[in-house]
Amino acid sequence: MTKRQGCSCPKCKECCEREPGWFVPDDLPLASHFMNLSEREFVVRFCEEHREDGVLAISPARKPGKSECVFLTPDRLCQIHEVKPFECRKIFGCEGVHRHRRIREIIKGMWG
Repeated sequence: MTKRQGCSCPKCKECCEREPGWFVPDDLPLASHFMNLSEREFVVRFCEEHREDGVLAISPARKPGKSECVFLTPDRLCQIHEVKPFECRKIFGCEGVHRHRRIREIIKGMWG
């Protein structure tokens, strides 16, 4: 069985347009380094916080006035694909919703 590395079908790209995926703590140093920023500067400039079930988590911010990820380019590609959030690496829009909920629970456990 081949490990799935990514998908660019319309349903998967729609995920980037609808809601940015969540980072896990270990993602932030990699993403900030990729953008040549300190971790703090990266979070302040490009991220937003979420509080769910008493757990604080971080995702890429949404573009102003839109729901899509700040890292989604005009040609519908991920600007930080090599270091994209854990949730983006694990979830595919063309998969079932149950997987999305399970991955969110895993991510919350990593932040909690």
